[in-house]
Amino acid sequence: MKNLLLVLTLFPLLTFCGKHQEKEEKNPVVEQLPHYPKEYSATFYLLRHAEKVRTNPADPDPSLNIEGMLRAKRWAAYFEPLNIDEIYITQYVRTKQTISLIAQQKQISPRRYNPNTIYSEDFLKQTNGKTVIIAGHSNTTPKLVNQLIGEEKFTDMDDADNSTLFKVTINGNNKQVTTTKVEAP
Repeated sequence: MKNLLLVLTLFPLLTFCGKHQEKEEKNPVVEQLPHYPKEYSATFYLLRHAEKVRTNPADPDPSLNIEGMLRAKRWAAYFEPLNIDEIYITQYVRTKQTISLIAQQKQISPRRYNPNTIYSEDFLKQTNGKTVIIAGHSNTTPKLVNQLIGEEKFTDMDDADNSTLFKVTINGNNKQVTTTKVEAP
């Protein structure tokens, strides 16, 4: 019975997560947009993917391990009471798996993004007036937070940090960022 319960719990994570082997662009110049239009407002929740399998260092696209799947459930519990309009994920299976339960819960199809080119005028137009979750990586999540707030405030996340949540709220040129640790209850 316990095994059946575990399978039923993990099934959504496994079915949502096909692997994709496309390469991302390396280090393109990202345009800095210093000022938001005064009518621009959005709330962004940025998080790093949950814990991944580390048994094969040569695997560029590992799945989540059991601890990561449990963390994905915690993320879903955290976001359950919040209204979310959009979800963004990278091409990697670990971001898809991290967001899978939230996407199902909110009935939102995640949009795939390239961390090197997401921050753009088009992105700002698409997210204006919305609440958005963005799942990324230890080096790309702080970089995007910095772009959104217009300052170099955050550095790469520690490789063991899968629990930090950045909340960026923008109303015109008023930008606020808070960080929270989302751990097991």
